[in-house]
Amino acid sequence: MNKLFAMLPCFNEELNISALIDSWITQRDSLSSKGYELQVCPIDDCSTDNTKAVIIQKQEQYPETVCPIFHKVNKSLGGGVNSSIAYFLEHGTNEDLMCLMDGDNSHDPKYVHSMLEKLKDGVECVIASRYQQGSKIFGVPFHRRLMSDMARIYYTIILGVPNVRDYTCGYRLYKYNAVKRLSEKFGEPIIQEKSFACMMEFLYKLYLSGTKFAETGFELRYDKKLGDSKMNVTSTARKSLSAALRLRKIRSKES
Repeated sequence: MNKLFAMLPCFNEELNISALIDSWITQRDSLSSKGYELQVCPIDDCSTDNTKAVIIQKQEQYPETVCPIFHKVNKSLGGGVNSSIAYFLEHGTNEDLMCLMDGDNSHDPKYVHSMLEKLKDGVECVIASRYQQGSKIFGVPFHRRLMSDMARIYYTIILGVPNVRDYTCGYRLYKYNAVKRLSEKFGEPIIQEKSFACMMEFLYKLYLSGTKFAETGFELRYDKKLGDSKMNVTSTARKSLSAALRLRKIRSKES
């Protein structure tokens, strides 16, 4: 049976990671019926709260499904993405899939099924998009939604990836061959950005590696996230805007 690796980078998510892992476990049987064995891989980035203890508890509860990764030093979100890629390439095979999502329980694993339906006609990466029909957003302040909308327009102009409207959402499904091709082209570590801009970097480098994309609508449930946000909105916006310009230079050098 092929595998689906659910990679969950997290930092100080003791209030959220248990519920997220449980949500993935509820999808285990339905994924099995579609030919995928589920492996849930929470990645603790040296949390200073009880996140690691919670993950260990879930591993003991579901020893055949939960396979955690514990960073020895803090690597930020970009490091979590690099760990996800490395683990997937080491333990996966050609027909396996990786689902990468935020570890704060704002993404519901149930949408993986509609994402699976999109993996056809050469598509190798499916994005759970805030800008597709049927999408809804709960609990995100107006100013952050406005910034996201403006950023989408900017990224579309600067990067222009076909069939992509949501460049920053971390909820995506990847085919093994696309990630392998990415690794062969860019080497390791693939991701250089440490902030939330790493998701845009991952997407754009996949595009430069020949990956084709599709999007599907979903509900972003930020209202289900417990605890304070770890995002510095102003700093993240500034880094993301400059990162897009740096990424475009990669394509210019290849032309």
